[in-house]
Amino acid sequence: MRCLIYAKTKDTAWLRDYFPDIEPYLLKIVNKPLLEYAMDFASLLGVNELRIVTDSSTKDIEAFFGTGAKWGVKTSYGLAFPNDSLKTVYLKNMAFCKEDDLLIWNGFFFLLYDQSKLCFEKEFSQAFYTGSKRFIYLPKDFKLLDLKAEDIRDPECLETKDIASITQYYELSMNILKKHNEKYVLPGYSNEKDTFLGLNLVYPHSSEIHPPIMIGNNCRFQRNTLIGGNSIIGNNVIIDENTCVTDSIVYDNTYIGRDLDMDKKIVYKGYLTNAENGEVIQINDRVLVAQVEPGIVTSMFNRAVQRILALVLFVLQILPWLILYVPFALFGSSVRTDKLLNRNMRSRKFVDSEKLQNTLWGRFLLRLSLDKFDKVCAAAFTKELYLVGNRLFTNTLNHRKLINELPAYNPGAFSLAESVASRDTEAEIFYELEYINYISTHHNLKILGRTILRRLIHGCAGFDGSKN
Repeated sequence: MRCLIYAKTKDTAWLRDYFPDIEPYLLKIVNKPLLEYAMDFASLLGVNELRIVTDSSTKDIEAFFGTGAKWGVKTSYGLAFPNDSLKTVYLKNMAFCKEDDLLIWNGFFFLLYDQSKLCFEKEFSQAFYTGSKRFIYLPKDFKLLDLKAEDIRDPECLETKDIASITQYYELSMNILKKHNEKYVLPGYSNEKDTFLGLNLVYPHSSEIHPPIMIGNNCRFQRNTLIGGNSIIGNNVIIDENTCVTDSIVYDNTYIGRDLDMDKKIVYKGYLTNAENGEVIQINDRVLVAQVEPGIVTSMFNRAVQRILALVLFVLQILPWLILYVPFALFGSSVRTDKLLNRNMRSRKFVDSEKLQNTLWGRFLLRLSLDKFDKVCAAAFTKELYLVGNRLFTNTLNHRKLINELPAYNPGAFSLAESVASRDTEAEIFYELEYINYISTHHNLKILGRTILRRLIHGCAGFDGSKN
């Protein structure tokens, strides 16, 4: 069996007011992209080849699904003109469509189904299409043009739901979470009914989590927070002290401040939407970070302590650097990396810790943190870097976009992510938000001490953002 998905954008214009930079067909419903539900359904029915045709760029969709190997469905892609009808798209892809039985997924909608009750032999014994022509089944050698009025049928185990407004999107998400979560493959693990938890979830005993609830990866809830019920929390989310989130959807990479009461809200970056009436407020402080005070990062006391410590490290390292590192750099191999961004978003080259780690002598230099010497110099004598700060990122489009989502960016020679040896690129913004949220001189000293100690013991570079 084959499947043709026509991902037309005609019905998705309303999304731009709420999710301006999301590919509509990758809009998450209960932390899972809409089109992935279609892929799951196709895989469940034994579809072996699938083609996604869109009237806009396929870049984001193709980056997410790739060849379809994850779903066991060979996936290809095609383009259509904005005004192309389903009939036109079908005819343009006739070579693909005529080879086998065919499912057609037409437009922006959600297919409600129960995987435990789906009966292929009964429901797909003959050609049919739903009244809205959203979902169509054609046996081999049966053409789209052969469909007649008597072929209209809504199978018992299938129901198409249009998503034409933010309120419909919210209602559908809550309906799946509260009533139908057992019918689909949802992300996270479930240790009790109606509870789905991602990896690396951290919350204190004073924090409460109430089902039904969906929580993504790399989330952290602070003291006295109450999450749920009926809440969907994305990946890399921090919710600060004394905040209550109920009946709400919080998208990925979001920080929610303290002492807030969020009920029936949809949070996406700087957009806060009332789920009941669709009213949206754009918040100028990115990702609800009004209560994060980045000014403390640049406070005079903190800056003075950092500079003094950087000077101390400079004095301690200069002789070992001249004796041990310089000859290695001159006669060994190049140890320069890609350009890294400083606090003014300009870039320069620094020592590549990963290359040092590939040699025995390099690993010895890492134990002494001599790969950090040029960064320590920059922290001691310039305003480019802090001794401890945000992670240094390479000068790429994705990293510039990530930095723009942060309330402040003050990169340092040492970082929180490196102190915990994190190499999870999906959690990049999580550690930066956490660092900004808890920034203090005491916190910086802990990060510095922990990183230097870990290097002395393990002789490894950790992850300082120098790699993509």
